[in-house]
Amino acid sequence: MILSDKANQIGESPTLKITAKAKALKAQGLDVIDLSVGEPDFPTPENIKQAGIKAIEENFTKYTQNDGIPGLKQAIIHRLKEDLGLDYQPEEIIASTGAKSSLYHLLQALINQGDEVIIPAPYWVTYPYAVQLAQGKPVIVPTREEDGFLLRPDQLRAAITPATKAVIINNPSNPTGAAYNRRQLEELAEVALEEEIFVIADEIYYRLVFDDFRFVSLAALGEEIKKRTIIINGVSKSYSMTGWRIGFTAGPVEIINAMGKIQSHTTSNPCSISQKAAEEAFQGPQIDVSKMVAEFQRRRNYALMRLQSIPHVSCFKPQGAFYLFPNFSYYYDKEFNNFRIRNSYGLAYFLLKKAHVALVPGAAFGADNYLRISYSTSMENLEKGMDRLIQAISELKTPKKVIQIRLDNTITHHQGSVARDGNISTSMRDALVAEMETHLSYENYYEWNANINGAIIQLRTNVAHLYQFWQENWYPAQLESDLEPHGIIYAVDGIAGREPRAFYNSETKTGIVVNADNYAPLRSLALGMVTDISERLFNAQGVRGMTADYQGQGVLLTGPKGTKKTELFFSLLQQEGWRLHSNDYIFVRFAGGMPLADVGERKLFLPTPTVESFPRLAGLFDHSRCENVITTKEDCQDMDCLRQDDCRLERGAPFCYRASSKAYSLLDPYWIEGPKKHVKRTALRWIFILRYDKTSPAMVEFDPEDALRILEFGESLGIRSGPSPKETQPFFNPHLLVKTPERLEFQKQFFRRLLENCRVLLFNSGVGKADDIISRIKESS
Repeated sequence: MILSDKANQIGESPTLKITAKAKALKAQGLDVIDLSVGEPDFPTPENIKQAGIKAIEENFTKYTQNDGIPGLKQAIIHRLKEDLGLDYQPEEIIASTGAKSSLYHLLQALINQGDEVIIPAPYWVTYPYAVQLAQGKPVIVPTREEDGFLLRPDQLRAAITPATKAVIINNPSNPTGAAYNRRQLEELAEVALEEEIFVIADEIYYRLVFDDFRFVSLAALGEEIKKRTIIINGVSKSYSMTGWRIGFTAGPVEIINAMGKIQSHTTSNPCSISQKAAEEAFQGPQIDVSKMVAEFQRRRNYALMRLQSIPHVSCFKPQGAFYLFPNFSYYYDKEFNNFRIRNSYGLAYFLLKKAHVALVPGAAFGADNYLRISYSTSMENLEKGMDRLIQAISELKTPKKVIQIRLDNTITHHQGSVARDGNISTSMRDALVAEMETHLSYENYYEWNANINGAIIQLRTNVAHLYQFWQENWYPAQLESDLEPHGIIYAVDGIAGREPRAFYNSETKTGIVVNADNYAPLRSLALGMVTDISERLFNAQGVRGMTADYQGQGVLLTGPKGTKKTELFFSLLQQEGWRLHSNDYIFVRFAGGMPLADVGERKLFLPTPTVESFPRLAGLFDHSRCENVITTKEDCQDMDCLRQDDCRLERGAPFCYRASSKAYSLLDPYWIEGPKKHVKRTALRWIFILRYDKTSPAMVEFDPEDALRILEFGESLGIRSGPSPKETQPFFNPHLLVKTPERLEFQKQFFRRLLENCRVLLFNSGVGKADDIISRIKESS
């Protein structure tokens, strides 16, 4: 993987993406009304522009002080005093490249790994991602429309844990326009002081309030709460200066100093010209702000009136900002010309395509029942947009027959593989087992014996999801109460202070998985354990690879990642006469000198992105048990898909199988055309060792000893996904647990015999195709 984990864990801003999509459609000549924009449509006031021009003419175009020029900081202090009654010193102020930059630097300065930040929902889309980038944990607390979308003090208190560092209060709020009055803020401040947490007060919209609402800054409630409050603000919204990129932070000196150090290594000082313009904005005439507020209030009233005319739509009356946040959930499961609306993404997609009106799905703000409508556009556009929206909504009808796919999908807190120690001592095993058993209380204890290739493996776990997958994945063992298993695996989650990890002791045949509630680590440990047991008791060896049967001939594809093994394998299966044997792991024993391959698993553990190679699987996954299938656009991890304009989740699909490489399904192989397409045993005749490049021949016969050398060292001949070398795995087998010289030599001797009894070819999947394999086998038949 080229990209970092944190880059893959965050998504592009949905609001910016929708705005870009609306602009792209306009560029194609479509008359799109953009009600998604989060910026005022007014020009920057003339006096502010002139200040910027003057700065250029006076060559004020060099680096400035990192935290902002003195004049700007004094202007900020002046505005905070005049508007909010707040007193700050220059060292308590830092100017940054926009309020978003201010928030980023603040969280980097304030949050340690694992610190929790409470975020009321609906929330501005950047808040959770900014916390995650600081290695913190966003704790989302849903608010209710009937409470005015305001965080209640009892909700705040209930969300606080020993790990809580701060709460973010956006006042007025994007996307709801909700604003807190003095009493409501005092109640929140009381909780914050009692619990000793910080308050991040995002007050970027504080000048844009309506109906004589009196805005009060949380920091103005007293000196004690001021010490625990950090204000985020800027010029973008109140002065129509979104492109000038000036934000500021006001707060305790130690936090401001820390932000300054971080800023000095990111953006350095904000733009010198913009600083001069912002200084004029804060110090100069404020009449243009009042004019904007009056016009925004007029537009709010009009749009709210139009929304109230739509049946079954509710809409909170905002006190500030320039957004409406109506509830359209009544129209979910309605349809237009067979296009089903399932969620806010689907409704926004429908309105863009059908009515050419761009809105932002509420799911982007953590509230899927809603859409965000921005009235920061001309009254003419607002009227036209509301006309189109109302007409399009009126055309949605209840379908004659509703077929709702409810995916059996579990989202786990851990995803991916875990570090593993396959050779722990018996004393360490005893200590770990004792620790595990203290966390297996009777009310959440699950136990099941599985028969895996003749070995009885007992699972003991406190995770219901792992228990369910375990039961489905393997064949059941006998139910006698005194049955003695060949091995035992403990899979225990929720142990404080431990990183996800797996352990194995070969002497006692004991495996342990700690704090990994996804199935892959448990399955891998089980396969490795059975391999350890089978090679001693049953003279059978575990082999990693994909196997198919063609007219009684077993065909094994093996190789490292990046050799297009999955695409090649499922291309073969779509051909006449090819039957599925295993998609990952087999156990091979010799009978009469013939290598017979058996499948130890009852079901296929398949990455759901496999649907790209075998689209028919999608309908089968719908009825299978799954884990970590992506259900929201914000969680999509498919970078290629995110760069495209047409996305299933944006069209309102309830889930997407290709959106994460860490999503899996347990699929019954007989669902793929029954026994005619699946075999449990095959006699291996062909072994294709895969590589990937664009220059080597498609296929060459391989000497068994040369093949053995590649397998023994797990030589990587695949696509390089990054600058660092790939980790090699002996025999391309990540499930191997015991890798002592003695055991690896045992494996080597087994593979020597296997290779001598099969036709072995080196296959270059960068050049060759499935048809080449089929032709070679047919020619030799």
